[in-house]
Amino acid sequence: MGRRVRRGVGALGAAALLALTGCELDSGTDAGQVVVTETVTETVVPTPEPTEVEELLDEPTDDIVEPAIEETTYVVTHVVDGDTIDLDNGERVRLVGIDTPERGECGFGPAQSTMKRLVLGKEVVLVESDEDRDVYDRLLRYVEVDGLDVGRQMLDKGLAIARYDSRDGYGRHPREDDYIAADEAAPDITCKRKPQQDNQPRGLLGSGKKDKGSSCEPGYDPCVPLYPPDLDCADVGPVTVTGPDPHGLDRDGDGRACGGD
Repeated sequence: MGRRVRRGVGALGAAALLALTGCELDSGTDAGQVVVTETVTETVVPTPEPTEVEELLDEPTDDIVEPAIEETTYVVTHVVDGDTIDLDNGERVRLVGIDTPERGECGFGPAQSTMKRLVLGKEVVLVESDEDRDVYDRLLRYVEVDGLDVGRQMLDKGLAIARYDSRDGYGRHPREDDYIAADEAAPDITCKRKPQQDNQPRGLLGSGKKDKGSSCEPGYDPCVPLYPPDLDCADVGPVTVTGPDPHGLDRDGDGRACGGD
């Protein structure tokens, strides 16, 4: 029968083993018995600071302000009358839902002058309506300056009427009810007949023919001397042009010249 041999680790051998392995000797064991305890060293890696992008992504989305959408603006280069304007991009715009007097009709001068004051040389925003263009290829738009509706202002001043809407057989435009209410609340513009100036001879207004023996050029009111010679505003003062304009006094074609607006 063979004999089992129990091998142990001596003190000196254990010390050497511990030195090589980095283990500790448990002193609480019985004499002659060596227990080797392994020591595990944990390395702590520092957490990196979040980047600027990560910090922005962690912020609540409710605090993020969306960038404002820039509106396209155009500059008004010419005012045709109280409801039609020309833009710097070459387009002619007919204001939606209003109508103003035509040249020669009562109220034409005040309507055109007011439209000039409101938009000429200024940046405007065009707002689409129910239609894009009319039969004359003019853009049909609401026109706004600094957020104010120009067509509505013309109605408020009594210089325009609400027209070309569903009551006239056209489509119903988005601001129709507001325009009709403004028109009904506005005063009506009336024109006074100019008194006859009997002390001044008068030309044949609008006839284009010269009155024999008259010293007045036809087409002007009050009298403007015959052409030639050519006269300017300093020679004649405010006049209304009702026909041919050989003197070239009505440079903007509105029928009023030399301060007559």
